[in-house]
Amino acid sequence: GFTVHKTRQVGLALLIGAVLGISTYAYANHPSSIDLRAQIRPIILSKAEGIDWARLCIQQYPEVLWLANEDVRVTEEGKATLESPYSEQLFGKKFIEFDRTLMTLRCLRLILEGSDDAYEAFTKAQPKSARLSRESFKTLHGQGLLLLQSQFLGMSELEIMQAMEAALVLGDIGKSEKARKVFQAYGAKAPDHDDFREEAIRILQKKPDLCPTFDCLTPAARELIVRTANLAHYGHITHIEGGAGMFSKLRESGILSASPILLAFDHFVHTCDVAGALGHVNNRSSLVYTEFSHLALQGALESCRVLANPGKTEMDAYNTYLSIRARWLGLSIDRDRVDRVLTKVGAMLRLFTPEEGAVLKQAVLELPPSIRDRIIKQLDVEEQEELGRTPTYIPALLVNLANNPQLGASKEERLSQAVILGLPFIARVLESHKEHLACLQADPTVPLCFNKAAGIAKTSPVRLNGDYHIDSEGNVCICAL
Repeated sequence: GFTVHKTRQVGLALLIGAVLGISTYAYANHPSSIDLRAQIRPIILSKAEGIDWARLCIQQYPEVLWLANEDVRVTEEGKATLESPYSEQLFGKKFIEFDRTLMTLRCLRLILEGSDDAYEAFTKAQPKSARLSRESFKTLHGQGLLLLQSQFLGMSELEIMQAMEAALVLGDIGKSEKARKVFQAYGAKAPDHDDFREEAIRILQKKPDLCPTFDCLTPAARELIVRTANLAHYGHITHIEGGAGMFSKLRESGILSASPILLAFDHFVHTCDVAGALGHVNNRSSLVYTEFSHLALQGALESCRVLANPGKTEMDAYNTYLSIRARWLGLSIDRDRVDRVLTKVGAMLRLFTPEEGAVLKQAVLELPPSIRDRIIKQLDVEEQEELGRTPTYIPALLVNLANNPQLGASKEERLSQAVILGLPFIARVLESHKEHLACLQADPTVPLCFNKAAGIAKTSPVRLNGDYHIDSEGNVCICAL
């Protein structure tokens, strides 16, 4: 493992190099990349703090302003903070996705720094019961350092840092209507924001000037971003939102045997993205990246790595992760399809203990057997009968039900209601979506999106028992009462 001492030396060498403006030292062996790009200094090396640092982020990465806009597709989960986030200080208004993106960069900075102070800052606002351990933070820091020192494609540490920053800045451009207008002119049109980002990055290969952040990267850093665009949706895997097909792209890409570093880079960037996800609630400390989140994300990485063995299939990777999650919840996926479904639901609800597993089990047994069978049929899919695309935002729907005070005073009551109200609704929607696909009334390339229904789960959950329709962009819309 890495010692803190060694880490500090590496960090200091980088900082001193950057401060003295000799960021070109690392490029001495790569004459092709000694140009203006080499002068750009990763934002995470800046000594600036607070609002000054936020301003610096905007200056260096103007695309973050695409997210400081009224027309941004906001994820319906969590509430914005009452303490003043950066967007409010800068623009007099809350822009949630803008604040999140800045927080992902701050998390990257703290993880790569790796010191005791960085650990304290990263975990300060976390509840004691779930706080990320020093050991896990060290693991994360070690993974970041290995990437920086990988010399992948002959890249310097600074180049890789800059690629990490660019990947985070461009991660959510699909949520911005401004960005969509820019790239639509060149053919990007996917409704799903991850798919849109992939389209945008393909366009940037030919038209880098559409994005100053991409334009400033060295050729090797650009290649790193292009090759990791939408390799796998780790969020879907971590919360088991789909079936074995979640691993298909990764397996087909062949990168696990050819360049395992690409998976490591992509997953590390995703980790920083997760860590910053509640940046609109707290812009100093990660509320999301607790010990449980760490275990879940590392488990997802482990299951992806199963595919490094050419003899293994997507189903092997899926079952590897399902069994990790089932073990935590005290469920058995080998003998019971109900337990397979509940493991999936438990992962979507971010549950980690046998006690929580028991609450889910109790709740599902209260449903009539016929409804239980429909839920199993939709949520425990066999390899051959899977939806082409993983539905999105089912976890947000379930989490919003489980957090809704209308559904009970205790956490157990609310979890129980999330199962009793949520699962029959999800099964109904999946059934009708499959029927629409079968009679060619729905586009198989557009994923089903539960984000609007997740909004309803926050305000009037009982409406999930009523009618709904699915629009052309795959949105599940609950009909007015």
